[in-house]
Amino acid sequence: MTDELFSGFSDAGWDEAPWDAEPTFSPDEMQILLNPELSVAEAADRVGCAHHDVVRIRKTG
Repeated sequence: MTDELFSGFSDAGWDEAPWDAEPTFSPDEMQILLNPELSVAEAADRVGCAHHDVVRIRKTG
């Protein structure tokens, strides 16, 4: 039995949902994200990412 709701996604390149993919950052962007002098909001705005990405990177960085 096939699940018609999800059929065709891999044919269209939807092997993974875009919101499930982890963002990647350049070394310059990482310097901005890890800069403790910047607030989470300011770092996210400068790089153009979500606030939760900055928090996650600062916790693991």
